Amino acid sequence: MAQWSRRLHALELKTKLTLLLLIIAVIPLAFLGTFSYRKASSEIQIKACEIILENLSQVNYSLTYFVKDIEQLSMYIYSNRDIQKILAKPSDRSMQEKYQDEQTVNQILKSFLGFKVWDIELYVLGENGDRYFTGDLLPNVYRDYNPNWGLIRKARMAGGSVVWDTNYSLKKMEDYGAVLSSGRQLKQVGSGLPLGYFVVNIMEPALAYKYDKAHQYPGGEVYLLDSNGYIISSLPYKQQVGTRLDKPYMTEVLQGKKGFFRNQVKDSQSDNMVIYDTSDTSGFKLVSVIPVNALTQESSSIRNLTIFIVLSGMLISYCLAYLLAEYITRPLRKLRLLMKDVEKGNLDVVFTSKYQDEVGHLGLSFNKMLQRIKHLIDQIYAKQLKVQEAELKAIQAQFTPHFLYNALDSINWMARIHRIETISNTAVALGELLRFSINRGHPIIQIREDLKQIHNYLKIQEVRYRDKIEVQLHIHEDILDLYVPKLLIQPIVENAISHGLEMKKGSGFLKIEGKRVDNWVQIIVEDNGVGIAQWKLATLAEDDSYISDREGKTGIGLSNLRRRLALHFGSSYQLGIESEVGVGTKVLLRIPVITHPSEVDTYV
Repeated sequence: MAQWSRRLHALELKTKLTLLLLIIAVIPLAFLGTFSYRKASSEIQIKACEIILENLSQVNYSLTYFVKDIEQLSMYIYSNRDIQKILAKPSDRSMQEKYQDEQTVNQILKSFLGFKVWDIELYVLGENGDRYFTGDLLPNVYRDYNPNWGLIRKARMAGGSVVWDTNYSLKKMEDYGAVLSSGRQLKQVGSGLPLGYFVVNIMEPALAYKYDKAHQYPGGEVYLLDSNGYIISSLPYKQQVGTRLDKPYMTEVLQGKKGFFRNQVKDSQSDNMVIYDTSDTSGFKLVSVIPVNALTQESSSIRNLTIFIVLSGMLISYCLAYLLAEYITRPLRKLRLLMKDVEKGNLDVVFTSKYQDEVGHLGLSFNKMLQRIKHLIDQIYAKQLKVQEAELKAIQAQFTPHFLYNALDSINWMARIHRIETISNTAVALGELLRFSINRGHPIIQIREDLKQIHNYLKIQEVRYRDKIEVQLHIHEDILDLYVPKLLIQPIVENAISHGLEMKKGSGFLKIEGKRVDNWVQIIVEDNGVGIAQWKLATLAEDDSYISDREGKTGIGLSNLRRRLALHFGSSYQLGIESEVGVGTKVLLRIPVITHPSEVDTYV
């Protein structure tokens, strides 16, 4: 199962859509075809059974007329004057007279047999011992009949009415002889005295000929049964003639009058349909048993047509599904090819689509994303150029800082030799500042390291201004291990001293405060110097160049600081200036909390 799942996931979207659309189309088509075939097959079975039942009714109707003809024949014999007169004669009459009587009766019997094509045998059995018959031999049961035997007993008890009896004994394997007999007691018309019996034996072929047309399906069987379920005749197998039909469906057949039903057959590939009809006159039942598959053979053409339609529908569905999947996935494949071009470095591709669907919106998003990537690449490229330019300038400027650093080191040792501590400390602080400036290590350092350089800078300024400037430093411990770009705070402190406190008459104070505010590191540099005029503040908002009022001195402007902040943090920083002339200046700087130098790259 997992292997099939992996194979399914590996398929292309076009193949998946084709399979999905094909399944959606084929399943209803298969169900519809199966239902249609089953429904048509069922209707054909019902119609076939109705036709067979109608045929059985016609055959039974023919058998009823046959039975009525036999009854009319026996009635004619009963009322024939010659037969009445001959059977009333004594048994000891002359042989000449008996011979003449035999000729007369035989002539009468043969006239009936020649009138219709009947496969029957007629017997006239007189009480006076006379025996007349149409067959070749007189059966022993009729030579010396027993008045209490079967048919004779029934005829005697009927008192002159016609009775019917089934013969249950067979003579041969092929010749089944008489299978049905009709009997009537003959009585003298005037006195009602019994004269004898008239018996009609009906041969099995005579009955089989009547219902032979009912046997129309291969594998089917037809049975002619009496009211008790005994087989009078059957097709195609006759071995059961004279026995009671022992089948599971016999109970329903004997209880019903006419109809059809399905009978399940154990250990068989097909069930049977049982169709039966009952004669209202004789009570005989004509039963036709037909395999269901024989009935459904006529629906084979419908089955073949259904299979052809389903297969054709599957083929058409596959073609439509393939075309629809091709139509849906074509822009996606085009977009995938464009993405491969982008992977190879070609950013000048554009996805074009005339549709405003989900794929079209996806293509527009792809174009916008690609434009954004190109814009960011251009920005990074421009930044890299600026960085390289700054590094080049720094390399070019290294000669002077190195020379100055070596000179300051010499001054430091000369001051120590002459025991002048102030000059020595100033030289050391200035040397540290120079070493820090020419160090080309990582541009992102801990706040703790940056504060050391501010301390060195303030030491130098204390020597210069002595008691003119009072410095207050309030840096929270929780930000010392965080990171900032190198020399981020020092330019702000330098501006506060150079442009604010240096030109102030009298002493002043410089306050440096650092703390964490939510996800920001906040630095505030505040002084009570001369302040900045409002028009200069407006100019600083547009142009960061900060020019000193004193001739020959140029201060470190905020433009470089803002440019560095933008390079490192994009728009994720805050730099604000508040100032009032004669009161002082307050600079507020906020940058994101950086716990590792690599986090700076996430803001670019």
